[in-house]
Amino acid sequence: HGRNTIKTPINGARLAVRKIVQSSSLEVYILSVIRGRTGFLASVVRGILSILSIIYSAGLQSYLFLYRMKLKRSVRLHCPIICVGNMTTGGTGKTPTVEALCRLLQSKGKRPAIILRGYGGENEYGCAIVSDGESILLTAAQSGDESQLLAKSLPGIPIVVGKDRIRSGRLAMDRFSPDLIIMDDGFQHWRLHRDVDIVLLNAERPFDNGWTLPRGMLREPKRNLRRADIILLTGTEQAGLQRTAESVLAIEKFAHGVGIFKANLEPSRLESISGDLSYELIWLKDKRILAMSAIGNPDSFEKLLTANGANLISTSRYKDHEAINEQELSRLCEIAVSEQADAVITTEKDAVKLPAFKTEIPILILVVEMRIQNESAFLRQVFSRIETDIAIST
Repeated sequence: HGRNTIKTPINGARLAVRKIVQSSSLEVYILSVIRGRTGFLASVVRGILSILSIIYSAGLQSYLFLYRMKLKRSVRLHCPIICVGNMTTGGTGKTPTVEALCRLLQSKGKRPAIILRGYGGENEYGCAIVSDGESILLTAAQSGDESQLLAKSLPGIPIVVGKDRIRSGRLAMDRFSPDLIIMDDGFQHWRLHRDVDIVLLNAERPFDNGWTLPRGMLREPKRNLRRADIILLTGTEQAGLQRTAESVLAIEKFAHGVGIFKANLEPSRLESISGDLSYELIWLKDKRILAMSAIGNPDSFEKLLTANGANLISTSRYKDHEAINEQELSRLCEIAVSEQADAVITTEKDAVKLPAFKTEIPILILVVEMRIQNESAFLRQVFSRIETDIAIST
């Protein structure tokens, strides 16, 4: 998740460390080492990862230094750019936040467009229009799961995918003339100037274990949080009041004076995979459920199910963005039937990739929304940053 293939020294280092962490044969073991696995071998591996992390951080800071000294310059488009990004590798709720932000902007009469990379899609390394605001033009395989979900959830909003956000932004401007552009997952995309950087952090573990890749899950050192204009602390209800307060204090050490807002993913209903049936959340109470997900933070998804009364008899987790084919889906349904489950439940992001499939057990989708506390103040701060930046540039 978050890989970048632009040919620069720092992105070469980034690819190298991510290959170490994401190798299918090593992933589970490496993650257990990062999380504190004991033993002599684990200690040796942790030491190696620490050295690689220091090298990675040094390279990244050197690359950023070029931008700070104006030796490399970001490209400014003639349209305000709002970036929704994070510091860690996934699991903070960027996609539902983009959806919530677009709805807030629409409620104020704005016409946003969205640009994002399109991870896992056929057009990830090109540039393509996923939705023109009226019709969805690409499949999930062509566009990636996140862009497909946004296209289905946000009629009326154009969406463009491609790793080159400058090219994607220009295409969105030329074709749709939006009032502003939302860039999904671009805090580390320094080539494109942003008017507002909104950074999402998880309230339970805002900086993971404090280390950058591959020793931890930070994409860049904690001190770089000072680049943020607004911080959105997600999952505060699950983290609890004390842990959330501790996280706020930790964040303020690195981003003093930056506005911090709180938000939570809230489930709203269940839908059948075909979309023809809908259930209230009360349906989950005491139901035997097989939970299936390929997202950055499966814990959050599973906790939402149990918090609403579900009895998770089994959980199936896959790599973030991984597509689940018909054979695998059939196997999971067989397990669910043998365990006398009432349903298989998956996420909205996973549902857009599932193959058409007939089964004797229901496959349901947990529909969620990101609720931002004090959203009026949040939106005022977004607009104030845009107006200030435009005034400076002119």
